[in-house]
Amino acid sequence: MPLHPLLTATLIADTLALILAAGAAVSAAQVVLHWSPGDTRRRQLRLQARQEAWSLAGSIAAWLYLAAGFLLIGTLTNVLPGIVPGAMCGTGVLQSCTPHGQRMLFMRLIATVGFFCWQRLEALNRSDPLAALTRFNARILLVVLPILGVCYAQTLQTLTGFDTSAPVDCCTALYDRVAWTAEAEQSGGFLRTALPWIFGITSVGLALLTLGFRPSERRRAQRHATLVLTGATVWLAAGAAALVRVLAPYHYEVLHHYCPWCLFLPAHRAIGFPLLIFWGLVAIEACALWALVKTRAVCPAPLPARPTMMRWSRRRLLFGIAGFGLLAAGPALWWRWQFGLWISG
Repeated sequence: MPLHPLLTATLIADTLALILAAGAAVSAAQVVLHWSPGDTRRRQLRLQARQEAWSLAGSIAAWLYLAAGFLLIGTLTNVLPGIVPGAMCGTGVLQSCTPHGQRMLFMRLIATVGFFCWQRLEALNRSDPLAALTRFNARILLVVLPILGVCYAQTLQTLTGFDTSAPVDCCTALYDRVAWTAEAEQSGGFLRTALPWIFGITSVGLALLTLGFRPSERRRAQRHATLVLTGATVWLAAGAAALVRVLAPYHYEVLHHYCPWCLFLPAHRAIGFPLLIFWGLVAIEACALWALVKTRAVCPAPLPARPTMMRWSRRRLLFGIAGFGLLAAGPALWWRWQFGLWISG
């Protein structure tokens, strides 16, 4: 299939982000080898100026990479289904490039979270007059860059490898599954019962962990941040599973429609995009909060902006939990309120 202009724009944005990140990584390698904060010679001054410039370029690259990710998802879910034969939403589009599509999206998620954790630490470092985290952040960027490179190669392989020669089943396969066995029905009933409870418990637990976070107590804060990160990981899995297996049919008002990609269609108010924003916000903020706490081991000296950044990270984390919960479960609760029963009967 000829490359669609929106896919070309995505690849261009990814390329620019990778170039900026690679330039920042070259500067980071120089920082790791030659950084000397107490040195006032010309070489150190040039290195400081170069590091500050490339740090800003890396932050721009992080936002550019995030924008490219949303453009990619919008293209996969709203544009390419009209090109891939048989595709009704992103499910069919990803089927046409199996197995690379799912792997590409998973890699992009990891790269985006890692990129933004580094960006948060760079913002903290720029707020410190002594730039105490410069060498530490440089090492983190050198770890993130290979992930970005692998993700770029995976994205390029996926976007140039669509197979449009054979039609795909897409969501029609969901409606063809009418021969449910008793075992499948029992398993589905268990999922419908267990997943909402798991999602609700993890949502409340993660919110309480976030509210109870006390950054002033160092040892306790490190353990608490690890618990928040662990709880967020469980919440992300539970939220995604509950949305697809239990809550999505309330958005579609169709029983047994377990498709996450139809949520991005205008027919369903493109609710998938804000859901993805809130879900991704929890992933980024949980990792960022953990990273901000871990910087105390690298720089025990108080950094003026660190408490403020931790506080805002906690607020954004709570905002993501509440936003995703309301948008995901709101239609189900409204259905129960309006009709007095759940959609499954």
